[in-house]
Amino acid sequence: ALPLALGREVEEGEFNPNVIVVVSRIRAEQTLDDAHAEVLRKLKPLPRLRQLDGGDVEVDGLPGRWVEASFKGGGGAVLVQSVRTVVVPRGPVADLVQTTGTCTLLQHPWAADEIRAVQDSLRIDR
Repeated sequence: ALPLALGREVEEGEFNPNVIVVVSRIRAEQTLDDAHAEVLRKLKPLPRLRQLDGGDVEVDGLPGRWVEASFKGGGGAVLVQSVRTVVVPRGPVADLVQTTGTCTLLQHPWAADEIRAVQDSLRIDR
């Protein structure tokens, strides 16, 4: 997996809203449904998980899926994560591209739009 992380500067001691992009090579037969189900499976055990929204999303012209959920993070803060998933065919293999934006519930009113803007800016080399 190849990760890339972006963060926003905040006051010292505050949670740093961020977006992490991870690209992983997968088998060509793995589907978007498979990849999204895996995201949901990983979210499920998080403490006090609440799925807030989700659905289909276009990611640089490719079909994708997204989910937004809140859960209790370290230090007692409630975190909100927005995960977008897309599978990019590469002949005999594929690339799984996931962008995960994270902020606290208190930051969400202003940080959510910034996180979505970063996720919307993703371009995939084909």
